[in-house]
Amino acid sequence: MGWTRQEKNQPRMIKGSDRVVAVLEESVERIYGVPGEEILDIMESLRKSKKIKFVPTRTEWGAALMAATEGRLTGRPGVSVATCGPGALNFPNGAEYAHLGGFPLVMIAGQKPINSSLHGHFQVTPLVSVMEGLTKFAVQIGSVQMIRPVLSEAFRIAQAEKQGPVSVVIPEDIAAEECEEMNFDY
Repeated sequence: MGWTRQEKNQPRMIKGSDRVVAVLEESVERIYGVPGEEILDIMESLRKSKKIKFVPTRTEWGAALMAATEGRLTGRPGVSVATCGPGALNFPNGAEYAHLGGFPLVMIAGQKPINSSLHGHFQVTPLVSVMEGLTKFAVQIGSVQMIRPVLSEAFRIAQAEKQGPVSVVIPEDIAAEECEEMNFDY
């Protein structure tokens, strides 16, 4: 019960996935996707969100098409999520739909851990390379410190003229990493 001054001032620790969702909560009402192993931390953070509704879809390409259509109707980026490998490789269809139509779309894909992995490079897909030719911006987040700036830039680019799709890859270990709760004052 008795908090010391030092305990009160200690930063609250959260996961990288909580940081992802905190950034998304600034402008997203719905996220479309198919849950999978490499995005379980993100799915858990979404489950706890009071601002974002997760809309499950049968396929990842359907999620991307639905999110792109939301972007088309609202002018704000629609968001879809997929797990790594074959899941994320279903995104190009939706990316091209958004690209040709000029619809703002943010596609977030999971990836196997990049810092250490018991599985080696099993199911590690070069998602950035795959999506570069289909999107305005394709990037993989390499640290929890880069979550906010990369996602903010992704949303800015998706909405910039001509509006279109962007792809952000978030490795499983970055989503699971503990970090300090974000300060939005910077």
